[in-house]
Amino acid sequence: MKKKKTSLELRLLLGLLSLALTFSIGGCQALKPTDALAVAGTPISTKVYRLFLQNEKALTVNRYVTKYHAEYDTHFWQTKYGRQTPQQAAQVQAMKKLRQFVVEDQALVKAKLLDEPLAEFAALKKTNGTGANLTGMAAAQKQHRELMLKLQSQYVRAHRKSVTEKQQGAFYSHNKSKYWARPNVIHYETLTFDRGKINNLSDFTAMIQRVNGQQTDLVSVQKTFGVAGFPGQLNQTDSLHDADQYYGAYLRATNDHTGQTGQIFAAWLSDRKMCLVRVTKSVHGGFVPFADVQEDVTAKILQKRLAKMLANRAKHAEVNGDPTMLSKETLA
Repeated sequence: MKKKKTSLELRLLLGLLSLALTFSIGGCQALKPTDALAVAGTPISTKVYRLFLQNEKALTVNRYVTKYHAEYDTHFWQTKYGRQTPQQAAQVQAMKKLRQFVVEDQALVKAKLLDEPLAEFAALKKTNGTGANLTGMAAAQKQHRELMLKLQSQYVRAHRKSVTEKQQGAFYSHNKSKYWARPNVIHYETLTFDRGKINNLSDFTAMIQRVNGQQTDLVSVQKTFGVAGFPGQLNQTDSLHDADQYYGAYLRATNDHTGQTGQIFAAWLSDRKMCLVRVTKSVHGGFVPFADVQEDVTAKILQKRLAKMLANRAKHAEVNGDPTMLSKETLA
């Protein structure tokens, strides 16, 4: 009789334990058959989990091909590089981003900017079992980012007075180069040609190609072009006084890794004007004064504070789910 009683108690205990595992400790709703897991008490459908996992596919391939020179073939996802396979790495990153997303959504619900967590996915079309609607994923992420900007604004308005002048000053000093640096003042000499005065475009183009990229002054270049029958107008100016005409050409040149100090580069200003530009010096533009950006300083302090708080919550968010079900969602 005593053994039967002990056996009954054991079965009852195991039953209660099984029931408890169906719920999250934080008061999660019961997981439905379509739910893959629960994050911070929010049930996550297999569909949504698959979206996050599939969204890591291209990023994971690029990372492993770049870092390990891996070959993207039929064995790629299950081949171990370092401590884990690409499949495992993608799952880790997907879960990390899903936790962050859910925690941020819970904050949006609390701020009454969203009806319920993961509502961004409610309007997505159903996907078949072989893939994921990444267009829908992008749409959900876009909506989420827009809502997070509204949450930031709410948070800043609500906590603006909590930021002290000392905190403002310290933040400005440490971050002025990142946020409030003015563009450098670029000084350059220019040699401009009128298209209407160029009789032999082929010869002119050949001469331009010879001097393009050279380290020489434009005074001598002007003389050489003048002798060849291509008169140009020489001028000296800087990025503050040329109405963006030459400065735009300079920016395009620097994007192409040319336009270095002392180097000549060529640019068409319009279909009627062609120029040679040579940067003579670059002067630091300084910083926007603290008094002019004090409100922005406060906003950035609070935005960082909110981001840190949500990231910490996401890091410690409890995850509950069936490992067997999750392991079925693969990228192979």
